[in-house]
Amino acid sequence: MIKQNTTNRGFFGFIEKLVRLFPIIYSIARSLIKYTNYFEEDFFILKKIFKNKKINIIDVGASDGISALFFLRNLNTNLIYCYEPQKILFKQLLKLKKKFKNLIVFNYGLGKKTGKIKIYIPYFIFLGKKISLLTYSFPVKSELINQINLDFLVRPKVEKILIFIKKFKLVNKKIDLIKIDTNGSEVEVVQSLLKIIKRDKPILIIENNNIQKIYHYLKKYKY
Repeated sequence: MIKQNTTNRGFFGFIEKLVRLFPIIYSIARSLIKYTNYFEEDFFILKKIFKNKKINIIDVGASDGISALFFLRNLNTNLIYCYEPQKILFKQLLKLKKKFKNLIVFNYGLGKKTGKIKIYIPYFIFLGKKISLLTYSFPVKSELINQINLDFLVRPKVEKILIFIKKFKLVNKKIDLIKIDTNGSEVEVVQSLLKIIKRDKPILIIENNNIQKIYHYLKKYKY
């Protein structure tokens, strides 16, 4: 079941809902937020879980590096493997990698098989310029439209693009944490990562509206 997007509760959650009403305001706020330590409140429990332990992380749907920055600022990170298929966001990840050498970045998403898939992205025109809300990319158009209807008072248009995905290639390092946020393809990502989940039993943070399907694949590993 799709719900209105908000990463926090209380006062900050209320402000976030207001920001999301208008695409231009959301776009500006989203571009600035990574310069702060404001992030989804659920993630802060990771500081209690890992304390000062040095950890390796897989970040699927790494976007412009906002979650990687949170990990770098708040956890004792060794390596972060970042997977982001959208070219514009990947360019921002590359800039971040120049500053933080422990980022390993890949310009593709993860899935059950290698190839190109369709995703849908909202966009709007402001002062004659097309602005895409890349963080709102969804693999299913109807789910994106439902999310737009919930979040935005001024509703953007929708376009289709192609992105490249690959099967996950097993890494040698032990993985302590996996974060997955792909707006609807999380089940396929989990399937792609099952070998490393089975091997390392990492903490999983998965943003998903159909957790039962994911649980179906993970219960055998005692999640």
